[in-house]
Amino acid sequence: MRKNRVKELREAMHLSQEKLGEYTNISQQVISKIERCDSRLTRENMITLADFFQVSTDYLLGRSNCKRTIEQEMEMLKKFEKYDEFIQAYVRLGEKGRTLLRLIADRMIELEID
Repeated sequence: MRKNRVKELREAMHLSQEKLGEYTNISQQVISKIERCDSRLTRENMITLADFFQVSTDYLLGRSNCKRTIEQEMEMLKKFEKYDEFIQAYVRLGEKGRTLLRLIADRMIELEID
């Protein structure tokens, strides 16, 4: 049986049920019931918990293994858009070229070259 996602996320953040309740205004008793699957997530609680953990509601419900929402994915893509040409060139390199490029990058990091 797969671990409850709310419990999994809470434990990953090293939070007690009480502390999660304080942060989300959801009682510890309700969080406990949700984690034990004794209670269904209300729409409001689902959105509150998804926002708090910064995951999609589908992830929280176990309907998806993708933690990010579409909006979060789009934001991430926009951040890396400026590197697209470099990524395309990297992909066209053979394995030897990619290995050499990684070695050069590692050396530049060691030397703290911007």
